Amino acid sequence: MKLCTFAVRTSLGFIRRIGVSTPRGIADAAATRAALLERSLTRSAAERVAAAQVPDDMIALIGSGQLALDWVQEAVQWALQSGAEASSAGQALWYDPGDVTLLAPVPRPAGIVNFSVWPAHAAGASSLGIQLTPNRADSPIKPYWKGNPDAVVGPGTVLECPAFADAIDVECELVCIVGTGGRDLDPSAAEQAIAGYSIMNDVSARQRQAEEMKTGRGPSKGKDFDNGNPLGPWLVTRDEVGDVSGLRMSLHVNGRELSSCDASGMIWSFPQMLAYLSIGQTVPPGTVISGGCYSGGSAHEMGVRLVPGDQVEMRISRLGGLANTIGSQRPAPAA
Repeated sequence: MKLCTFAVRTSLGFIRRIGVSTPRGIADAAATRAALLERSLTRSAAERVAAAQVPDDMIALIGSGQLALDWVQEAVQWALQSGAEASSAGQALWYDPGDVTLLAPVPRPAGIVNFSVWPAHAAGASSLGIQLTPNRADSPIKPYWKGNPDAVVGPGTVLECPAFADAIDVECELVCIVGTGGRDLDPSAAEQAIAGYSIMNDVSARQRQAEEMKTGRGPSKGKDFDNGNPLGPWLVTRDEVGDVSGLRMSLHVNGRELSSCDASGMIWSFPQMLAYLSIGQTVPPGTVISGGCYSGGSAHEMGVRLVPGDQVEMRISRLGGLANTIGSQRPAPAA
């Protein structure tokens, strides 16, 4: 399934819902479940059971495990086959994509963890003045840094340049989203704990990042500012994605493809990354794990300086496209 979190306008203002992409439109996951249950339960009972089986929050949904996703799929398939349009309470089952606003599929992740599985990207970064030692496939140490989950935004968000930077760069990254999570997972258990995959744009202030990397402590403000982690638009479940190594990733600016790469070059798999992260640490549902940027997956690496108004899009086969606009520089705070 292709899951999303979307906002829809109602008489009470915007509300947030969980959706499923279908040929018919975006299905409301909780509403379709309630409508299906109404065949055997009273309306009030159906609504209570549906709310428990299919929570209207992405972290709660994927944290409930495969059974909750099966309940969603069963309900959406029934709604497609039956032609039902609304529950008996009048809740719409379907939305036209043009009538809703897609948010990040996990609007506020439990955490963001960034690995680097593309050694050639490290070499490319070094040539741009950013010191980064390439990782090795056989290394028992798998370094990562943690991103800011409060900087996550959805597709279409304007990406403003922070006042301390003269320009921002973008990175195309493939990420997994943890479902049930856990602690001290082996790679097999870690694979089962992954709910699905999505696209992330790791926005970076390169000049500041280059200075920070010289300290030997990794990036900080160079990758930590508002709207710095666009995510989405879909969370595509693990069963639908299949073999991640077959995915094709590409970076586009103003409709022109700057670079592409296939995921077979990753030196660590997502289950390996999650298993490593879980050593002595409980990884909660809704954690986003990134494999980092592929070589050439940033505009800076491709010799392109982004300016306000540029349209940037990260595309990954089977996952869709994540598009955002480069905004202007934020004014410096008053002295």
